[in-house]
Amino acid sequence: MKRLLALWLVVAFLALPVRIFAGNELLWEKQLPFQHATIRYVIKGMEEGKETLYVRDNGKERATYRETVSNMMGMKTPNSTITIKNPDSIYSYDLQKHQGFKAVNPQKYMIEEYNKLSPAEQERVRQSVKKMGAAYTEGMGGTIQQNALEILGYSCDKVEIMGGSATYLIHDTDVSLRTEMNIMGMNLTMVAETVDKGEVDDKFFQSPEGIDAEINGQADEIAKDMATQAIAMLKNPESAKNARIIAPMVPDGGKPMSQEEKEEMMQQMEQMMKGLEEKAAQ
Repeated sequence: MKRLLALWLVVAFLALPVRIFAGNELLWEKQLPFQHATIRYVIKGMEEGKETLYVRDNGKERATYRETVSNMMGMKTPNSTITIKNPDSIYSYDLQKHQGFKAVNPQKYMIEEYNKLSPAEQERVRQSVKKMGAAYTEGMGGTIQQNALEILGYSCDKVEIMGGSATYLIHDTDVSLRTEMNIMGMNLTMVAETVDKGEVDDKFFQSPEGIDAEINGQADEIAKDMATQAIAMLKNPESAKNARIIAPMVPDGGKPMSQEEKEEMMQQMEQMMKGLEEKAAQ
């Protein structure tokens, strides 16, 4: 499981230049097709269970509740987690371990770095993403297909990465309605069953009783460094050829990875960056 999380962290970074924008807009400026929503998913594969995403304030606030049982090598483990995101912070709670972590929302750092740029530099960043988005995805062995499928009445863009994973996002947004993963022999599907656009109760955005969220300074430092380097890379596309960003931690305030996991992730990064460099050179 940790290996899969490490791999997906690398994928998340490499996909970052594409995910910063939705169409011709900054992702944090993009309007969702609903002000509020409750999206319920069914999860099957190496994990079995359900997930519910609560959205309010046009996506600025999101809460994800996940209840699953993972099956790894015949061992079944229950998982119960809550992740609450607002424009400033991310709170992650593991109800099984009775632990909580708080970290700065990486998007906050992205906005800060973008706002530091001059108007000319901001325009350069926008143009870089338009030109480089497809190359980045192809460099990871992936593709982006606009309006590939309609799910629950929403037109969705299909994003494929590394040949074994596909995510269907509501067009020009970062809201997924279907995810299919097949990496290193591990399979997982997460499919939205319903989208309710009614108002969401405030209780879903409250911390679980009895669990305090510890501040994760290491996660904040990593997120800030990634944001700084990502914007710099987009401002100067040539720097992408030499980019090497290693984040030794799983997303959303998780625990630090072991040295072995860091080395494995570095190898995965090197392999994928080679594909990116070959694509950029064409």
